[in-house]
Amino acid sequence: MMIRTTLLAAVIAACGAANAQTSIPRTADGRPDFQGVWESRWLTPLERADGTTEPTVSGEAAAAYAAARTASLHGPGVALHPDDDFDFAGLHPASDGAFRTSLIVEPADGKRPQTQLAKDLGANSRKIRDGAENPEGLSNDERCLSATGRTPLGVSPGSMYRQIVQTPGNILIYTEDQMVSRIIGIDAPPRPVGLMSPAGDSVATWEGDTLVVMTTQIRPQLPPPGSPPFDQQRRVTERFSLLAPDRISYDYVLEDTAMLSQPIRVQYDLVRTAHTIYESACHEGNYSLPNMLRGARISETRKPKPKAKP
Repeated sequence: MMIRTTLLAAVIAACGAANAQTSIPRTADGRPDFQGVWESRWLTPLERADGTTEPTVSGEAAAAYAAARTASLHGPGVALHPDDDFDFAGLHPASDGAFRTSLIVEPADGKRPQTQLAKDLGANSRKIRDGAENPEGLSNDERCLSATGRTPLGVSPGSMYRQIVQTPGNILIYTEDQMVSRIIGIDAPPRPVGLMSPAGDSVATWEGDTLVVMTTQIRPQLPPPGSPPFDQQRRVTERFSLLAPDRISYDYVLEDTAMLSQPIRVQYDLVRTAHTIYESACHEGNYSLPNMLRGARISETRKPKPKAKP
């Protein structure tokens, strides 16, 4: 089903591109010109919220969904406050004038089909993080070891803005979050087998006016302390289609043998913007990490607050 749907999406994208050949900017060699600064400030979450079954919402239901999503960003333990700490634009529009409830379009329930291993590792990681007994127990983001500019591209407060630079032989995608740059060779030879990295090996090809990027040899995740090792192979297939001079359709399929019982497909749009990309240096690992661990030790010495009487 995933393959048939992906092929159908490719056909639709190719037909749309053929109809828009005279309306999109092109490079000197006739390829769609993706160059510029693009934003993806979608409030729509990656996964559909619990209790929501419809893929799209409109009217009052859309307003309620957006309000609930915003409230979740200000929940306990969430540091996205005050409101001007981030700048979401709203829910992702759907083709029928409504708004989407998840960026995941397959499976149809808008959820990641997590394996039991993924659930167990997630629970263990949260327990270790809550304890904050050592730096290794905190997340890679907090330790400035990862960012959302790798494969696949994500939507978060730190990765809302990206710049694309294009040559006949390469595509560069620069993400504001931690200043991550992906340099993707077009029709480049793959790296030697076994040469793994967190970003993997990305090779691009043109399918008509759609740029298809295949990423393999992604380094497996490290199990959290105390968890058994596991075998993991991941592959990401990304598709970039220039729908209009100011809009890119970004679509990817993620396959993960350890964490997902079946592949997921995600789609969202990138919108051209005049926004300036700023330096986004990560200092948590340099300055904040000792204070985070110190705060955890202080909290351990405090007596729990008495529960309020009913």
